[in-house]
Amino acid sequence: MNTFQKLLFPIVVIFLMILGFLYSYIPQIIAANTIRQAIASSENTVTQFKILRDVYSKAVLSEVIAHSDLIVSSDFQNNNGIVPLPASLVQEISRKLQDKGTQIRLYSPYPFPNRKDRELDEFSHAAWLALSSDPTSTYFKEFHSDGKSYLRVAVSDVLSNQTCVDCHNKNSDPSGSQWKVGDLRGILEVETDITLPITNGILISRHIILALLIGLLSITFTLLITYRIIVQKRLTACIAAMDTVADSEDTCFDKLPEHGSDDISHLSKTFNKMSSKLNASLQSLKKEQNRLDNKVKARTRELEIATQQATSANKAKSQFLAVMSHELRTPLNGMLGMAQIMASSEQQPEQHKQLGILLESGQHLLSLLNDILDFSKIEQSKLELEVQTFPLSELIEPIEATYGPICKKKNLDLHLDTRLPLNTVLRSDKSRIRQVIYNILSNAVKFTETGEITLTISTEHCDTCAESLLIVTISDSGIGIRKERLKHIFEPFTQAESSTTRCYGGTGLGLAIVKQLTGLMSGSAKVESTIGKGTTFTLTMQVDIIDTASKEQATATRDIPTSAPLPEKLKVLVVEDNNINALVAQSFCQRMGYCVTLAQDGHQAISTLRQESFDLILMDNHMPNMDGLSATRIIRQQLGLSTVIFACTADVLEENRNEFIKAGADAILSKPILEASFRDNLGQFNHRLGKQPASQLSPQELISYKDLLHQCNGNERKAMQLIQHFITSMRTEHESLPAFYQSNSYQQLAMSAGNIRQIAIDYKLSSIKALATYIAAVANTGNPPKWDVVRHLSQLLKQNIEQANYYLHKAEGRSGVSIGYKNVQPSK
Repeated sequence: MNTFQKLLFPIVVIFLMILGFLYSYIPQIIAANTIRQAIASSENTVTQFKILRDVYSKAVLSEVIAHSDLIVSSDFQNNNGIVPLPASLVQEISRKLQDKGTQIRLYSPYPFPNRKDRELDEFSHAAWLALSSDPTSTYFKEFHSDGKSYLRVAVSDVLSNQTCVDCHNKNSDPSGSQWKVGDLRGILEVETDITLPITNGILISRHIILALLIGLLSITFTLLITYRIIVQKRLTACIAAMDTVADSEDTCFDKLPEHGSDDISHLSKTFNKMSSKLNASLQSLKKEQNRLDNKVKARTRELEIATQQATSANKAKSQFLAVMSHELRTPLNGMLGMAQIMASSEQQPEQHKQLGILLESGQHLLSLLNDILDFSKIEQSKLELEVQTFPLSELIEPIEATYGPICKKKNLDLHLDTRLPLNTVLRSDKSRIRQVIYNILSNAVKFTETGEITLTISTEHCDTCAESLLIVTISDSGIGIRKERLKHIFEPFTQAESSTTRCYGGTGLGLAIVKQLTGLMSGSAKVESTIGKGTTFTLTMQVDIIDTASKEQATATRDIPTSAPLPEKLKVLVVEDNNINALVAQSFCQRMGYCVTLAQDGHQAISTLRQESFDLILMDNHMPNMDGLSATRIIRQQLGLSTVIFACTADVLEENRNEFIKAGADAILSKPILEASFRDNLGQFNHRLGKQPASQLSPQELISYKDLLHQCNGNERKAMQLIQHFITSMRTEHESLPAFYQSNSYQQLAMSAGNIRQIAIDYKLSSIKALATYIAAVANTGNPPKWDVVRHLSQLLKQNIEQANYYLHKAEGRSGVSIGYKNVQPSK
């Protein structure tokens, strides 16, 4: 559809709508106009009758009454010599006009005596009421009857002269002179048939509308035909040429005819000029495009090469970090390990001091190495937070234990101001929060020679999140930082002064790591400082404050039994290709009374395990012939051994450490191995490394047959029933407790711990009660309790079930006791 047709269509539609409107609305206009004309004609007729009546009254009746013996009466049709009254005359004329479609009536609520039987209809009453209030107005109404339309027009009839007044006062009932000139005596009504005028008017209007419609259609078709013949053909040629140019990807040489002087000819000339210029521009653009395409291809090749180089460099960097970590930590492991072994033996004071310096230097070197590796992880966005639930005391106590002696040694006062209860339970990454605080405290101690260091910990509500902000403020009275250096203090490899590294050491990464870690925990790090007066760091980190531990929970935590003694007389297989590292591990184990066997690689370890069994395996990772990861998989999958495996690795990449866990390792020991870390892991896996004999457990930890017998007043049968109930109840909770913990079903864990607590109260097992109370209190907050506590409780339950089974089966062999407990199976 072309432009003309698009414009013509809405014009025709609008015109048709107007005609339709006129077709329906004009009859109403005609009817209204006919009524107005009928009203005007009726008013004119009434006026003429009034004039006729006045003239008749003044010029005829007054003379007849004064000079003649004639009688004036309404009964003039039946008697000769009677002159009709004006009203009678009007009615007589109305009868003559009725055949012409017009009827005149004269009526009043006060009729003459000979018209007393006449009653006014609804219209007459309404007209009288309307004209009584306003005699100068006209009252009218349209009526429909038998398919015809009538208009009744009523006008007031007032007494206009004294002759009429005298006549009416004489003949009216009651008689007397109550009428006067100007009174409303009656109503003069004209009824007109308006059916024909309205019908004719509507018919004429519709004929006119039909003629307009026919004319419009004729004009429209004429314009369309003319447009097609004269305009469209030429416009179509122009449009087709433009489409060809628009769709063409190359030069175009189409030319349009330019004859004539109208607008279309002018358009053709303009198009031909545009086409010529466009051809020239396209040629130029094509050459430029070819040049740019060649340039882009060259740049793309350069970028691909650069991207490959960057990827290779990044991989090389990661590989370098892994190798560097392994290579540095391997000798560091030997140095620190042997230093720890030598420090634990009897030494001369001077040698002991020298070993202390060696250990401190090694720890400092390890700290520098960790800073570099942590910053690399942050830079590659590979550092992930390990969110856990912990009491505030676990964060504060190690800080005080570590930096208290250091500050005391430098004669510095260390003030710890914790504005939260130490039993407040937090949920965040405890180790990273501690690392942030350690980094700042380390600098504070390093750069403060005299005075004090203050650590303040508080919280406030976070306006932009559902969590709270942990606010850590660390102030010192040290050397301070110049104002112009403050804005760069958190940048990597930056220190306050260029001489700082020479004077105090360090990589300049500590504060950069603080800035990155606080940002990772949706917080911030700020610093204020004055030269010679000290520095204040303000750190904020988002944490989830679970709850301030209840009194019961705090008491339960204090009452938790200490970790069980480390396992004794273990057989340990040390798989390590580095002789120094193997010697360190062997020395750690032998000092604890363990029997150690050495293996140089994975193949030798597998061969040894096929010949004898061990309680613990210390497995290195990078070894010749077979690495530790492959050896661990074979131990678990092919040999089917459940022996505890501690993976000892210098790898820092999280994915490498996770691979070890997936292969079957139970724990990861980072090199250099610290004796304290080794002992902690032994304590965590004590339940698998060696069984503590029941005889070594305190009386409060095991069920007592003697106490139960005393409780039952010496009734053996009743005591055995209590033991059977204990076994049945505790076995159910013992099986469900670790399952609830591992599936994060903390509400069910709390219920299970509550059941265990109640049983422990009934059987007077104080250690089990304390453990269960703690687990129930923490799990009721929707957070996990410590796994060590859950594991310890599970171990105690197992040992008590075994002890109860011992009592039960021992009783079955004695005479006088019913053998009714054989359905109770020993705990596995």
